Amino acid sequence: MNDGYEQLAETVREVEGLRLQSGLDRASAFNLPVLSFHTSLAEADIRRLLDGDPVEAPKSGPAELARRIAFLKETRLTVDRDTGNRRQYTTAEIAAGSGMTPQWHGKLLNRSTPNIWHGAGLARFFDVPMEYFTHTPPEALKRVLDSKVVPDLTALLKNPSEAVKNRYALQVQLRLGDTELPPNLETALMAFVDAITQESSRP
Repeated sequence: MNDGYEQLAETVREVEGLRLQSGLDRASAFNLPVLSFHTSLAEADIRRLLDGDPVEAPKSGPAELARRIAFLKETRLTVDRDTGNRRQYTTAEIAAGSGMTPQWHGKLLNRSTPNIWHGAGLARFFDVPMEYFTHTPPEALKRVLDSKVVPDLTALLKNPSEAVKNRYALQVQLRLGDTELPPNLETALMAFVDAITQESSRP
């Protein structure tokens, strides 16, 4: 089996080794929602890839490109200046930020016509690498493991005493990843953390 599967398996073994050294649980090291966010892959497919099983390759290049663009639009949110709430970017905002007309953006989301011609502009706007649009599923997962998970675990192991002291805090951090919480959840989480801190500091 090729198409990136063998290379992915090597990276998964590397992450497993780092995870075992750090003492983290597997769900924290291989955070499925975070991996999905950065690859656009379904969590079920990521789970299969991590277990060494193949996933179905996209049948249509244009349809898959449109799906990945739509995934970016659904998951990369901005803050509404009027309400302060998070929302999706409008078609006009995406078009202006990526250097295309709204009509072209509409064509890119049409599963029968999109091409990669505007990929660089979209990549800059959504802060993703160009490979986001072209990688196969195993290549996409390997890219994210190499660029995010391995560096995080390696940095953690450079200071093992702090890792042991703050093990659970680290697991929360890894599981949240780049997740953007709504303001009410952020407030609730910080209140919960403050309560734990005050309780643990009592004699």
